[in-house]
Amino acid sequence: MLTLIVWACRPSSEEDGTTRSDASLEEPSPSVPPEEGGATAGPEADPSDGDAEVGDDPEASPSAGEGTGEAVEAGGSGGSGGSGGAEGGSGAGAAAPEKPEDLCRPQDVVVTFDFAKKDKEVYGAGEQPGFEVTVVNTSDQTCTVDVGGEALEVRIHSGDDRIFSTADCAEGESDRRQLERGVPHEITVDWDRTRSFTDCRDDVVNAKPGWYRANLHGGLAGDTSQLVFQIKA
Repeated sequence: MLTLIVWACRPSSEEDGTTRSDASLEEPSPSVPPEEGGATAGPEADPSDGDAEVGDDPEASPSAGEGTGEAVEAGGSGGSGGSGGAEGGSGAGAAAPEKPEDLCRPQDVVVTFDFAKKDKEVYGAGEQPGFEVTVVNTSDQTCTVDVGGEALEVRIHSGDDRIFSTADCAEGESDRRQLERGVPHEITVDWDRTRSFTDCRDDVVNAKPGWYRANLHGGLAGDTSQLVFQIKA
């Protein structure tokens, strides 16, 4: 009876083998560190995913911003003229005029730019868009201002296409006027709806129906407003 009890308490070789086998499956292999094995298996290790995110970023594409900016500029600036005074620049430190023949200082000149016919933004067949430039001397001394088409340039664009400029073929030409204090001098520019060229060619190219914008350029133009208008067939 005692012999049978001792034999029954001994572990079998089959049970002992199963236990050692299970333990070996739970331990990581010493040849592959656990952290390295986990890094190669993760989906973030694929570099193609990172590249796709950069390419899809809307801020990385300048074309969208540029297209939106053009539409906002054209749609939000029409219907209002504006005035500007030249500030800073090389003329800011010029001596004050002492006689009528002396040039006015830029800071003493106020320029406004508007439609010749107030608030007229649409021009039908045969109608010529007109613009009015007004120059006022604010100094006490009567002085001289160049009000020619090059010094006070009216420039018309359609999108990025430069259509017309009063400075074309006006190089070296000036129109100097002596302005008394507070007395406005007005210049009217009528556009005949044709394209002008810097090389003064004789080609006659009529502007197509659509929306256009006019700006005033020059040392005295200051921050005058852009005028947006439409011509129809």
